[in-house]
Formats: sequence, C-alpha cells, structure tokens
Amino acid sequence: MHNSATGSSVPLIFVIEDNPADVRLVREGVDAMDTGLRLEVINNGQQAAERLTAIEADGPKDHPDLILLDLNLPGISGLDLLRTVRTETALPDVPVVIVSSSENAEDINRAYELAANAYVTKPADPDDYIGMIDATVDFWIATATPSST
Repeated sequence: MHNSATGSSVPLIFVIEDNPADVRLVREGVDAMDTGLRLEVINNGQQAAERLTAIEADGPKDHPDLILLDLNLPGISGLDLLRTVRTETALPDVPVVIVSSSENAEDINRAYELAANAYVTKPADPDDYIGMIDATVDFWIATATPSST
C-alpha cells in the first residue's frame, strides 16, 4: 500500500453514494479484499462538497486515497462535485472513479472532461458489482502509482 507521508496510515476511500443497497455492495467489495481499508460514506452531494472542501492541504491523514463517486446525488450532482474536487479542494490529484448506472455517452464524456480517472458502470448483478468494486479499489489503492504532487 502506497498511502501517506508517514507510511503508517490505512488507505481511506470516500464513497459518495446515496443508495443504501449500493453502499452495502461497495462495503462487501472492499471487505472481500481483506485489507482493512477505511471507508467514509457520504450520501448527499452537498455534504460531500462541504466535507471535501474542508480538508486542509496540510492534513494528509484526512485525505482520501480514492473517491468512488455516484453521478445522481441529492443536493449537488456527481459531475458538479467532481468539478469541485478538481478546482476547489486540496485534493486535485486524488483518484476519482465515477460509479454510475448511467451508460449515457454524454455523462461519460463529461466525467472525463472534468478529469475523472475512470468511469465504471454499476452491474445489475450484486456479485458482479462486488467484483467490480474489488477490482477498482485494488487497482487504485494497491496497483496504481500515485502522483507525487
């Protein structure tokens, strides 16, 4: 695990998702990895924006190592939240993976225009969903080399 300046903290994943069933599947996907990752679930776009903009640049223990972001959120849309992460937070380089049921090309293109690191579609089958989360988190937390900025 590559996380943190101290090398001792457990990776933190923000799950920004308002559907309790999807949150449960994300938890199962992360638990299947058996890595002791920390999850912080935020189920409202406005609350997520407030939480993300409140994180200080010099408070690395609060920095998520990965954000799993739904597009359809109450309060502020996922795309608006992605824009906020990239332009108004101390986290412009944190990996953001859009996890959405939308297969709309406009949504996908817009997410990448706003610098999403990846866009994955929520599988209908719960086991496939858990496997997708497992693979996504494993890649971004254990495999990818983060930016050094």
